[in-house]
Order: sequence, then C-alpha cells, then structure tokens
Amino acid sequence: MKKGKTEQLKRAIKLAGGLIGLYVLYFIAGAVVFPILSTPPDVVERELEFYETDEQVALLEYGLEAFGARIDIIDQAEETIEVSYFYMEDGQSVQLFYAYIMAAADRGVEVRYLLDGLFHGVRGEDRDVLRAFNDHPNIELKLHEPVASVFIAPWRLNNRLHDKMLVVDGEHAIIGGRNVGDLYYERTGEDVGYSYDRDVLLIKPEDADGVLIEQMRSYYTDLFESDYAYSQNNRTLFGWEQNRAEEQYSELIEKYEEHQRELEEREYTSNLESWEERSVEINGGFLTHNSIERNFKQPYIWSDLLTLASQAEDTLFIQSPWVIPDRHMRRHLSEADISVNEGTILTNGISTNSNTAAQAGTENRRQFFVDSFMDYYEYQPKESSLHMKTMVVDEQISAVGAFNFDARSTWLSTESMIVLDSEELARQILDEAEESYLKKSVRFDADGSKVPGEKTDVKDAVWWQRILIPALRPLAWIVESLL
Repeated sequence: MKKGKTEQLKRAIKLAGGLIGLYVLYFIAGAVVFPILSTPPDVVERELEFYETDEQVALLEYGLEAFGARIDIIDQAEETIEVSYFYMEDGQSVQLFYAYIMAAADRGVEVRYLLDGLFHGVRGEDRDVLRAFNDHPNIELKLHEPVASVFIAPWRLNNRLHDKMLVVDGEHAIIGGRNVGDLYYERTGEDVGYSYDRDVLLIKPEDADGVLIEQMRSYYTDLFESDYAYSQNNRTLFGWEQNRAEEQYSELIEKYEEHQRELEEREYTSNLESWEERSVEINGGFLTHNSIERNFKQPYIWSDLLTLASQAEDTLFIQSPWVIPDRHMRRHLSEADISVNEGTILTNGISTNSNTAAQAGTENRRQFFVDSFMDYYEYQPKESSLHMKTMVVDEQISAVGAFNFDARSTWLSTESMIVLDSEELARQILDEAEESYLKKSVRFDADGSKVPGEKTDVKDAVWWQRILIPALRPLAWIVESLL
C-alpha cells in the first residue's frame, strides 16, 4: 500500500515538473523569443504640430525641489489628482507622497492612481497602503498589466507602464524621468547611491487655456481606461487586512499632519507663487507618446524625435541613462538626414550605471556613436548616476520625459515626452548639463583616446563591474531589443 502511494507521489511530482517545464518554455517563447524574432513597426511619418499656449514651465533639475514641487501641487489640489509612475521605491519620500495623496482624498479631491503592475515596487508593509487606497471612496487605484495578466499571457510582460506623470486640477502637471523614491530626491551621503534626474513643471495661468496639460490629461485618461489597467477597487479584503488598511490610513494622516507641523516650524509657505516666479514662457509645444496596445507599439516618440533631429540646423544634445539602439533604430539613424555643427550625446559610464544589463548593451553600441558626428560622453562620478531622458534641438526645442534611447522605449513600453519651444528652458537645461554633468564626464574619440572633463578623471569600475559587464555583453547583444 505504501509502495503504491509512493509511486503515485513520484508520478505526481514528475507530472508537476513536466508542466512547470512546459510553462517555462511557453513563458520564454512568449516574453523573449517572440519579440526578438519579430519585426517591429517602422517609423511613422507625421507632421509635428506645436500648439500655441500661455502655459509656463519650470525646470526641476534637483531632487529636493522636484519633490517639493510634487507635494506643493498635491497639497493645493481642490478637485482632481492623476498619478502615473513606473516605480515607488520604499523610503521617506514615498511615505510622504502617500500621506499627501491620502490627505488630499480626505479633502474631497478625486484621485486616480496608476502604477505599473509588475515593477511598482510596493512591497512588504507598503502593500497596506494599497489596501488603504482601495478602501478610500475618493481614490481609484489601478495596476497596469499586473502579475495575473502576465501569468496567463507571458508576452504581456513587455507591456510595461513607464510614464512618470502627475497632473493636478488640470492646472499643474509634472512630467519627466523621476519615479518616487529617496534615490531620486535626496542624497544623504557621498557613499550613498543617488540618481540625478530631470522633470518639468507645467503651470496654467488663471483664465488661460492649458492645451499642453489637457493633452497630458487626455493621454492619462486613455491609459487609465485602457483594457490593460486593472481596477483594484473591488478586491475583497479579509477582516485582518481591513484592520491593516485602517491602521495604514491613520499612520498616513498622522505623517501628513506631522510634516505640516515641521513646515510651520520652518516657516515654510506651501504656495505655488514661487514656482510661477521661476517659470519661463513657452512659445508652443505638444505631448508625444507611443500608442497604447500590447506587443509592439507604434513608435510615435522615436519618429517625432527623429523628425526633430532632422530639423536641427546647428546643435543637437541627447541625454539618456543608457543608449542601446537596436538594428532597426541604427538603420533609422543612418537614414535620417541629420546635419548639425555640434552634436552631443551624454550617458552613464561603466562605473555609474545602476542598470548592469543596460550598461552591457551600451558598451556594445558605444562605437556606433563614437564613429558618428556626435561627441560621445560618459558620466564618471561613482555612487551616482544619470537618469535624465532629454533632447535639445538648436538651443530652442526641448523634449523631456520617460523615453530611454533604446528599443524597449521605442516599441514595447508606454512612454511619453513633452516637447517645448522655449529658448529659456533649453538654455537652462544645457547650462545644467554642461556644468553639472559634462565637466564630470569623459569624451570618447574615434582614435580611441579618452578626454576627461575639467572636473573628473577617468574612473575605473569596481572589480565586479569589470568582470560582470563584459561577461553580459554577448547576452545583451542577443536580447538587445528587450533592454
């Protein structure tokens, strides 16, 4: 009898192992092999239309001010808040962000909150925040392509929500490269990792049309109401989870009130006048974003950036955390009629990039840029990295948003960038890039030489980077279209 049960158990284990193996193959085929072997859509030829606007823009170059702008506009919200982020890293800034959102909802503000369903970073006790959000009548929470959706259809793994947007009352909006996390907002020590990034704050003057902010709201609504955004409102909470949701709600409100008291003690006035005073005029602009669909998306951002680069007459500046153009993107670049007097591309070096796989991909394609008309720079300081996604054309047109210079951003993820015609904004971005980043970078020349900036020496990567990144380069070449 025991022998029979043992044999049944062995057969069951063998069957389970076989099913798991088949699923792994199914998953790899759908999520990895299919997109690598498939041909993505070609660039889209379309006219670029800059919409005239009275809106103003303020550059958010530094972490603390970028976080301050977020909580300022949230704290002034009266009607609506719309949030979209790829990642919420645990830390004080995240907890304060949650607290301000909850306090706004308590004031009667209607909140729509959208996170990527896989990489949202809400782990451990922070899951109680989602429960508290679910439980609040003024907060509608959705996850974009969550785990259950991907489990059923692995190709959905690549349909990631990568937009970073915050829109308040249709009057203020922040868009750029920053997620929410201490990594992006405050460097607590020289030996602590920090990610430099860039956002812009759009401000609609009273009694003026907010055409650009309205474009952001329209796109956000399309994302939020798409078939890929799964509502979390109706999830059944067990009794003990309900208690945790109530506890988390109380903790967030207490944190908000405590922070308000701290601001009062520092005589800090949370108003938007200071941001308006720092803002500059916009002649015109538009929001560009990829199509919203699974599998390959229409590469509208990449197409628009190529058009803008082709229209450049004098200068072209590109900044991205990594640069991994696949064979299709390299062909597009080679075919584009780009002719400028001065071209610059700035990315992370081997010692600064926090994304090891992406750095391996960048190492593979460095020579493509070194041999081009562009001056190619890699940022050097250790314990910090660049996370900006920016293009500036002729010191006049600036594109700022979430789009990385890679195939994933071009065809697979949801992405958005705001394109603004503002000489003052372009000058601010270029000045910051020159002083804060290019002078701390190394230029790679076609003859193989490296030219360090005024404020840097060529930095050697740590031992594990010198071993791991070269070892990953063959794999990065194979999966280049997924990086």
